Amino acid sequence: MKRFILLSFALITSLGADTLAFGSKDASTQSSPSSYQSLQLSVTQTMEAALAVLQKVPAYYRHHVGIYQNEERYVVRYQNDKFPRILPWISRDFKKAGFKDAFIVPSTTAEPIQLAAAAAPSPSMPLKKEEPSVPVRANISEAVPTLSRHDQTRLILDAQRAYEQRDFTQATVYYEMMDAAGLKDRQILLNLAYLYGREGSFALLEKKIEGKRGVDDYLYAYGIGALEAGRSDLYTSLSPHLMYDKSGRLAMVCGYFFEQEKNLERAHTFYKMAYNAAPSNPHILYAYARSADIRGERDQALYLYTQLAELGSEFESLRLIAQTRIQTLRR
Repeated sequence: MKRFILLSFALITSLGADTLAFGSKDASTQSSPSSYQSLQLSVTQTMEAALAVLQKVPAYYRHHVGIYQNEERYVVRYQNDKFPRILPWISRDFKKAGFKDAFIVPSTTAEPIQLAAAAAPSPSMPLKKEEPSVPVRANISEAVPTLSRHDQTRLILDAQRAYEQRDFTQATVYYEMMDAAGLKDRQILLNLAYLYGREGSFALLEKKIEGKRGVDDYLYAYGIGALEAGRSDLYTSLSPHLMYDKSGRLAMVCGYFFEQEKNLERAHTFYKMAYNAAPSNPHILYAYARSADIRGERDQALYLYTQLAELGSEFESLRLIAQTRIQTLRR
């Protein structure tokens, strides 16, 4: 389980596909280097605009996102050739995160721009005047400083650099600084939730999300971080919230947690719980089908795989896995 980085629910399902799924040695399921693809998120005229796009990328994807220079333009793209089959799922995640125009393109062999160098002024990135810091309250002891765009960009780059260097503690500090400065960006708190999950700081997360809308999203991000870090307290933290989760995602995370713990019986219970909550979620459907398949529940697995095989083209990878298993189980 340690050989992959758990960055999103889509990558969680790749765990099953790569380590426990069936037919993985079939030549038809392997990707050749020439077939590698990436996800183009945006094309901008300036580096500053590209950095603004990068800020919106979820933290758990960001270390695979780079800025590439193409003549006088800057292309922001997600590229991870280690998991070519899950790109359609990741594309869907990005579109849900606001990247509506993201589309799949062939991978590039070019190197991305080094972000440290990108922070320096360039002819295509005109210097901006510092904005004055204005107190937001009359009581100066309660005043929150206003960050200039330059400071915001610097913090984003520092957080990104710390994350890429696997210095998650330092990355957490930078995101906490942005949150404390009052930056109204939901993605900052989602990134913090993920990082809190890695370090097991559930009490801090609860304080941050108290009274906020979309609490399930923050809990899910926390669960992903905790899974990636192998936190033993993941289930203890999330279990009080399971009964309120209508999306099934928290139950899904708990299922993968118990699978990592080698408790397949309990994992199956949570996969089933997730399926009952959201039977139309393709990732949950796949996890439940795979679990039934592993348990030797042929009829149930066939029923679930058949639903997967009927998904639209945006879930082509899941469809191929399901079709392969259907053929095998019917022999």
